Amino acid sequence: MNGCRCAVLATVLLAQVVRAGEELPVPEPARPADSFVQMIGVATHFNYRDTMYDGRWEAVRDLLGGLGVRTIRDDLSPRHDELWEKYGIRVIAIDDDPATPWEQKLRQWREKRHLLAAIEGPNEVNGGWKKLGKTYHGRGWPEGPREFQDDLYSAIKADAALKDIPVIAASTAYKGDGSRLAPLRSFDIANTHSYPAGAMPSESLDFRDPYLLLGRGAILPPLAATETGYHTCLASSQVIAGTQAGVSHEAQRKYLPRLLAEYFDAGFRWTVLYELGAGRPRKAEQEDPEAAFGLLMPDASPKPAYFALRDLIASVAESRWDASARQWVRPAPYRTGALAFTLRGAPPSVHHTLLQRSDGSFLLLLWNEVPGFDRKARKDIANAPVPVRLVLAQKAAEVTVVTPGGQAAPCARFTDVSTIDLQVPDEVLVVTIKPAAPIPSGGLPLAGDVASQASPTSITLDWPAYPGPDAWWVYLHGRKLGQAAPGTDGRLHFTLRDLLPATTYPLEIIAASRDGRVSDPARIAVATIDAFPDLVIRDVKTAPANPRPGEEVRFLATVENTGSAPTGEGVTIGVKFSIDGKTVCWNDALRGPLAPGRKVEVSANNGPQGRSTWKAVPGSHTLTAQVDDVNRLIESDELNNTASATLDVAAPPPSQP
Repeated sequence: MNGCRCAVLATVLLAQVVRAGEELPVPEPARPADSFVQMIGVATHFNYRDTMYDGRWEAVRDLLGGLGVRTIRDDLSPRHDELWEKYGIRVIAIDDDPATPWEQKLRQWREKRHLLAAIEGPNEVNGGWKKLGKTYHGRGWPEGPREFQDDLYSAIKADAALKDIPVIAASTAYKGDGSRLAPLRSFDIANTHSYPAGAMPSESLDFRDPYLLLGRGAILPPLAATETGYHTCLASSQVIAGTQAGVSHEAQRKYLPRLLAEYFDAGFRWTVLYELGAGRPRKAEQEDPEAAFGLLMPDASPKPAYFALRDLIASVAESRWDASARQWVRPAPYRTGALAFTLRGAPPSVHHTLLQRSDGSFLLLLWNEVPGFDRKARKDIANAPVPVRLVLAQKAAEVTVVTPGGQAAPCARFTDVSTIDLQVPDEVLVVTIKPAAPIPSGGLPLAGDVASQASPTSITLDWPAYPGPDAWWVYLHGRKLGQAAPGTDGRLHFTLRDLLPATTYPLEIIAASRDGRVSDPARIAVATIDAFPDLVIRDVKTAPANPRPGEEVRFLATVENTGSAPTGEGVTIGVKFSIDGKTVCWNDALRGPLAPGRKVEVSANNGPQGRSTWKAVPGSHTLTAQVDDVNRLIESDELNNTASATLDVAAPPPSQP
């Protein structure tokens, strides 16, 4: 491993006895270590001229190879052949070209089949296609990109040489617009561009918006993020697709490894960091946020985040590229086990990822998921490490603790231990645990006789608590949803909430024991009920009813749920008020559930610069109220959320001479 910094003081505790009332170590199934690295990608722009990709190609190539990633996202380029031959890097190839004939594209993809990790549909179609006026078969947004994605998927799956390549869905740039593409299911993997906008990584996770394009009756597919990340421009927040606050180099260094771990735990098939290096010609880092994304500066010099990511990958990876044979040398197939542990004293903000290498050792990634950068003050936050006691059910022959980074320092190592005190910082720790004894042979029972109940937005499972396992876990496409709880009825129970209506969820149940054994997954697919809320504006008015010029006017709207299901519990039912097409204020205080048939009147409580009223201007105006203005809810009809009224503000009579 290149350059690791020890950021914890770990103390071996001699007391091994579990005191009364203390939590017992819980066995948790691990995932293969190499699968973490396989998930990581970076975006590149090899067709960007007057940038590092062109003028500093050799340096960029070797930095990319030294980083250790195995996947990039880009248009196909001659550069990819060299990257494959030298480093084994493959590409998620974007197809955002509706003009080139399909046979021409298929021929290129066949020739470059060995380079392709996946083929992705058109990029940010509610931005690029809409703004640039792109069309397919004469149709623009949203019909054009929907038909293009359908034809892309059909062409690839009908080709004998290409049919096994995963197809990733088209992406959107603005939340909520995916519903305009529905129903669209011509892909293997759903897609999101989930930028944290300067916030901590977990705040960017969204398991609803990427699936809006499915429509009712779909089976939920796995998910990839083909763009996410942080820029380091503190002088501006204006990016191509809106606003995103920048962060410091230090915050980016801490946040990016955390982001990858959060997305891995969330089951993402790929997480592509935007981007390797600045893609803005002749722009300095602090001139333009688009020149400040990535791991490299505009001159191709690495930022601190580059070293943090490089060292994290090196600490986890098991496969190596054999350039002479042009093939990856991977560990022999192995069955992962479970690690029984607990983190005593850890607050909910302490998150973890559990991996296992082919030699049987476990990798426990730990971090304190708290903000590390103050976006308003534009400065780093000095978070104190959190004291946590790691307790193992089985003694470890050796434990090492390191923090990936750019400064080499001794790493903490301990032998013959089962309890260690850790100081968990707001960046990723890598705790390597080598068990003293191998996992015993013998299987565990599969979950059977699984009963399910569903509502429009939730699923409840229960099954018998068979003897043998010490914990039962529920997963969705690799995403660890949680642990089932025993009931007084002798059965185990688990509930999923905040789901999409009329959608089938493919779930897995895995049992684990404290001695490290893990069951095969028991699979069950459960569909949520086909019932949706439908919000409409029944009335929009002002107070006072007949405002005079210069008066502060308050806006009110009556919202009704005319659908067949309540809105989600705790979900904001937003209402935006506009005058002549310009947003002036909104209400964001109303929370669900709002039951079918119920009405509620709301008034503006916030707005730009915190103003919740409008100063009346003489003339005839159009007042518009829009409910669910930022598409927090999935409704049976997404096109009936607005209502308008004419608002006349009489000019004052002329003054008498």
